[in-house]
Amino acid sequence: MIKKNLLDTTVEEYNKYHGMEARVSILRQSFDGKVHLVAQFKGPFCFSCAPDEYYADFQILLQQITGLKFKINSIKQENNGAVVDFEYVEGESTVVYLSHF
Repeated sequence: MIKKNLLDTTVEEYNKYHGMEARVSILRQSFDGKVHLVAQFKGPFCFSCAPDEYYADFQILLQQITGLKFKINSIKQENNGAVVDFEYVEGESTVVYLSHF
């Protein structure tokens, strides 16, 4: 599991720079043989032409702060936002983006 202080730092940094368009909160971490981090994104970004860039920005920040590699496993669109499941991936921390668009 990811240390709470690292998650808090990631969320704070993301919201600091994206807060006018998008805010993120962590809904849960889970382990089903793989580590999953489920995050909720809310804000007017969802009406933009490239909402997936906001998820990728969080993924990059998450990897920079935790030193762990993640991919976007699923995206569930909601009113005024989305719920995104990030899955831990073994290996060196580089950005991996799995597009669902």
